[in-house]
Amino acid sequence: MEILLQVPGFFLALMGWAATILLLQDSPRLSVNERRGMMICSWVAWMTPGFGSFVLAGLMATDTAALYVGLTTMLLSLFVLAGARARPPRTRP
Repeated sequence: MEILLQVPGFFLALMGWAATILLLQDSPRLSVNERRGMMICSWVAWMTPGFGSFVLAGLMATDTAALYVGLTTMLLSLFVLAGARARPPRTRP
């Protein structure tokens, strides 16, 4: 039951990451690949304190939190790369 008290910190990190993505989508100066890279980097920046709330409460070890951040970053990177590769080629009018 104690873990439920720390969930708002994690959800706050998820909302911050989503807000960052929305800001990145509206940035015309960045290329598509730069936006994708910044999306992945911002995931690390937001999830470190997100999982840190569990570490601070003593519900998770620091090594475990770092492992979760690393694994989720790798999975997110794979999804982004797979989405970039699976996109159909552009046709010229």
